[in-house]
Amino acid sequence: MKNKKIVVTGGAGFIGSHLVDQLIEQDYQVLVIDDLSTGKKENINSKAEFIKLDINNDELGNVLSKFNPEVIYHLVAQKSVGESFKDPKFDAEINILGSLNIIQEAIKLNVSKFIFISSAAVYGDVDKVPTPEDVNTIPLSPYGLSKLTIEKYLEILCKDKLEYTIFRPSNVYGPRQDPKGEAGVIAIFINNILNNIPININGDGEQTRDYIYVEDIANGLVKALDNNGGIFNICTNKETSVNGLVDNLKEIGKKEVKVIHKDELEGEIKYSCLILDKIKKELNFEPKINIKEGLELTYNWFKDKK
Repeated sequence: MKNKKIVVTGGAGFIGSHLVDQLIEQDYQVLVIDDLSTGKKENINSKAEFIKLDINNDELGNVLSKFNPEVIYHLVAQKSVGESFKDPKFDAEINILGSLNIIQEAIKLNVSKFIFISSAAVYGDVDKVPTPEDVNTIPLSPYGLSKLTIEKYLEILCKDKLEYTIFRPSNVYGPRQDPKGEAGVIAIFINNILNNIPININGDGEQTRDYIYVEDIANGLVKALDNNGGIFNICTNKETSVNGLVDNLKEIGKKEVKVIHKDELEGEIKYSCLILDKIKKELNFEPKINIKEGLELTYNWFKDKK
């Protein structure tokens, strides 16, 4: 076993569980902290330690102190843009107060590295698409604002105390994504196609996103173990429209499906695509799975689970 001990908050969730799998594969000792409110116990790698705990719980300090990690990956989040408008207080309790709780404990424990999973939502509706890391950040939702707030807290609180890396993922998809809710549009569409349910599209469907396969993102997050910190987009640098997704999925599933266009969502960004250059140069990261391959892998995973 490698000596390095790593904590992954949210390690029972969609991205977190894939990250844990890759860390275990590389022989790191991993502790998963998750309250299972959205994560699933069956997602957790059997070789990882697991503690069911809310990150706002007073016991967090004791749990971390006992494990004594060198690295903390922080993925726990309220991740729904819509929910952040409905209940901004709840969003802030998890995304701001919960994150601050774990940052404070990381500083106290003198961990060597803190890795925070932020979001492309921090950018807002920028004029520059594809978007580099150094544009002005003007989030359009409480969710995006909460992620940006923690980025700023890290900048202020961790100076000369804690090395940190911030990742701003584009839209992540793949096996284990939850098809319930708004956060995983590809998972929702696949679920609907498999169950012959009409697909709802907000607006005209010409809005674009930069979709990255979950195993690619987990691979990129692992690369942060060997870098000296910074802010990185983690993405493909390629745009796909919502209508394009539906066309691809219908072709993969060899099924026709009814599409219903609804009103645009409040706070939804029209065009989103991120620039890959910085992470490619500094972390030697490049995604391996293109959108067609990724959609096929994801579709087949959901089909086999059905």
